[in-house]
Amino acid sequence: MSEKIRLERLAKYLGAVLHGKQEVQDLSNFKKLIQAILNTKNHCAVVERLAASPNALKALRNGLRFNITPVFINEFTAKFIQFLNDPAVKLLGNGQILEDLLLIILEPRTLWNSFVKAFCDRQLDENATHALCWLTTELLSLPASLKVDIRKDAQTIVDQEYLFLSPLVRLRNSGHKIKYLLEMKSSATALPTSDITAGGRHDNDFVDFRLTAILPTADEMGCIEKPFYRDVEEIAQLCGSQRIAGHLDNQFRLLREDMLSSLRDDFQIANGSKSGRRSAFRMRGLSLSSIRCSSSDEKYMRPCTLGVTSRNGLGKLKDLTKDERKSFLKNTPQFVKHCAFGCLVRDKEIVAFAIIERDVDALTSDPPVVMLRITGEEALKKCLLYLKLYDDVEFLVVDTPTFAYEPILRCLQERVDFPLKEELFLFEKGQPARESVLAPWNIIGELREEYRRNVQNILQTPQPVTLDASQLESLLVGLTQRVTLIQGPPGTGKSFIGALLSKALYDHTQEKILVMCYTNHALDQFLEDLLDIGIDSSAIVRLGSKFTPRTYPLSLKMQKSNHRRSREAWSIIDALGEEGRNQKDELNQSFQAYQSLSAGNLSILSYLEFEEPDFFEALSVPEDESGMSIVGKTGKAVHQDYLFAQWARGESPKHLIDLLPARCQTIWEMEQHLREDKIASWSRALVNEQATSLGVQMTMFNKCERKLSAKLAEKTRDVLKGKRIIGCTTTAAAMYTDDLRHASPGIVLLEEAGEILESHVLTALAPETKHLIMIGDHLQLRPKINSYSLSAEKGDGYDLNVSLFERLIHAGYPHTTLLKQHRMCPEISSLVRNLTYPGLEDDEKTKTRPMPRGLCDRVVFFNHEHPETKFTEISDRRDEGSNQSKQNAFEVEIVLKIVKYFGQQGYGTDKLVVLTPYLGQLSLLRKMLSKQNDPVLNDLDSHDLVQAGLLSKASANHSKRQVKISTIGKQAKHTSKPYE
Repeated sequence: MSEKIRLERLAKYLGAVLHGKQEVQDLSNFKKLIQAILNTKNHCAVVERLAASPNALKALRNGLRFNITPVFINEFTAKFIQFLNDPAVKLLGNGQILEDLLLIILEPRTLWNSFVKAFCDRQLDENATHALCWLTTELLSLPASLKVDIRKDAQTIVDQEYLFLSPLVRLRNSGHKIKYLLEMKSSATALPTSDITAGGRHDNDFVDFRLTAILPTADEMGCIEKPFYRDVEEIAQLCGSQRIAGHLDNQFRLLREDMLSSLRDDFQIANGSKSGRRSAFRMRGLSLSSIRCSSSDEKYMRPCTLGVTSRNGLGKLKDLTKDERKSFLKNTPQFVKHCAFGCLVRDKEIVAFAIIERDVDALTSDPPVVMLRITGEEALKKCLLYLKLYDDVEFLVVDTPTFAYEPILRCLQERVDFPLKEELFLFEKGQPARESVLAPWNIIGELREEYRRNVQNILQTPQPVTLDASQLESLLVGLTQRVTLIQGPPGTGKSFIGALLSKALYDHTQEKILVMCYTNHALDQFLEDLLDIGIDSSAIVRLGSKFTPRTYPLSLKMQKSNHRRSREAWSIIDALGEEGRNQKDELNQSFQAYQSLSAGNLSILSYLEFEEPDFFEALSVPEDESGMSIVGKTGKAVHQDYLFAQWARGESPKHLIDLLPARCQTIWEMEQHLREDKIASWSRALVNEQATSLGVQMTMFNKCERKLSAKLAEKTRDVLKGKRIIGCTTTAAAMYTDDLRHASPGIVLLEEAGEILESHVLTALAPETKHLIMIGDHLQLRPKINSYSLSAEKGDGYDLNVSLFERLIHAGYPHTTLLKQHRMCPEISSLVRNLTYPGLEDDEKTKTRPMPRGLCDRVVFFNHEHPETKFTEISDRRDEGSNQSKQNAFEVEIVLKIVKYFGQQGYGTDKLVVLTPYLGQLSLLRKMLSKQNDPVLNDLDSHDLVQAGLLSKASANHSKRQVKISTIGKQAKHTSKPYE
């Protein structure tokens, strides 16, 4: 038989298996299946077809275990595993397809155990050994939520030393990779210099941070013991991979504690135990009404939500007709706000956290139903249990922005491998910076010769570009180093250098570039700079919902995609849809059973048969061996629960005493109050058992829904894959974490790097990232956090608000500084020069600007003797332990007069900015200025005032004549370009 004919027959056989026309029932058939798979050239296509075929998945699950000898593993199993070792395969279905296949190989562990044993016995050939190493690294990299633990076996593999002594580089490197992942998994929580370790404080405190639920439990919220986290000096004591593991562990714990500090405050405010603006939405006397697993029109699967009703009704909806309700809800989206975060509580005990899924049809029903999405299997179980057992459960809106934290925290838990480790984690002072493999040496040499000359031709920019010495140095370093730090004092052209770097790397590499900024304003300005500098708009996509008129065409929703799903992709979607529908039907049946569940005598007896057999034997009517029925005094047959009912009433078994074993005597001698306690505990356990079962079903459905959503979201990933430059804020990066990871940006450029939390940077880096450029100023604003106790200003060494940019500079990592500023007049720049930037130079243009009208100088100091007063309705976050702010009415009057005076000089209110150090003063300024003007508050300040109840959300969004007012450090930045 010719080879061509055999290949054609193998392809036909594979097709028959994939379409369910051919069962793989024996080893011979399975060999043909593996050979057919291995002979396909397009790995992605065949893997997707395998994933879409229930028959093929069944064949793999069974066939891989038909023969688990070393000979078969070498010849077939290992080759199939190597076939899966393709970067493109890993991207299929958001990584879910490969994950499912890996679990088929691993579980049950008969094959895995034989694979590891064959390695230890030196019975694997080179390719099979490499296949085992790859499989091990992939399994070690799976999310902790899957509860796949192979660390003991992986340790056995590296302990053999065989990999490290191999003459083959790829096997030695594989050994080092496994060893590194094991060290990362260890979390490095035990330090010889510390007696304090993680774990044991409450039910959500674990040694391995990857096991920690992101949202807290009731026990955790009630725990007064300090959480476990370490200061930066302790982390610095660790070496190598342990330092990396310890650093990630600490970043997770610190960031999560920052979220919890805000959550605790918001919960206390919502619950009335702390002053502040309380949410108007609170539901009392909740009862479980329904369960929903689809959109309101039943067309699409959605994560499971629980419908609850309140015995007190829903405030403003109570007295409205159905049509009036619908109109009110349509015109008042803030009432029962979609995606509002809150918690279910009972007597101040937190039952579970939930997110509102706003459904107008459910809200207009009678009684109104509020749909709540509960995260976490344990939280689901507890919620179901409490809503069944108690009628005094409440729901209150807390409104903590957990959505901004959850994706970052989840990514920190799931990631075990990071790029650029030597620079980001292991750098020691005095080490040289490493060269980038992406450095465009063809233009670097030309640039080095062009000091103070026009580099337009080299960089192919539309306009002439002349660089000063510090700009040229920063540009060259940004092109040549793997990790670059560029410090830019105010007005020195940081964004301009960033745009030039982006242009050069865009033109001279094939890598995807991720541009990330802290604010939407900075992102839009940077993307506009890229357009101005000659990058085609078709190469750029902007993530997020805000934009300017120029960046709107770059937004994700405006991008066209030629993405067409394959037949195999549709098969996977159809299979997941069918699985979801089946699970949904089972869920509805289980929910109805749960709703009608009552802890009757027979139900409790059925429970006791398995959980407490001694009580079951003592409280069950004995069966007559002859088949006769046992009758009572009336001559009627005794019911199965007769003895249980007698026992529950505190009575004896009467005439049936002789039929019961002697060992049951003590149970019948129990006092009545003990019997009642037992019955109560059994009733609760019975409900708990059913709640647990229903919670597990809901979790399984949600997992299926996530798989389907990931498959349907491939269009977004296809758009990102087709773009060279992706722009986003840190918030958008958190929301699109999975999509960005699969976009695999080779270059990451951070604007405002000094204002971005380190955790946001680390999670934005893909394993394939080769080049990182950070542009910012660590002497200006630090990242914003909620907990002052974790800040560098507090001085306890936790330094959560120290950016990666600042941390590396303090560690001695080489950085460049832009020296010439183009923004401030010399009279103003001299202040910051003397205080902060001694090397700052003034561009000639700053010396020729006209004097301000009506003033004798550009800088005026005003002295007075009117003291400030305390303002207790809001506190300033930067003041540790402070529960108040400050106000000064005299200064407000002076500011008002100055604003009026500038108006008389011809300056419009849109040209004025008022800065103040205190939120209390900000509130008073706003109150006074808004009588004649409408101040524009910085978004962060607006949020603080709304939270304190000093500003309504409607007022925060309203605008007329504008005067910008803000606390110091949050002022809008000058947008003129400093490089003209």
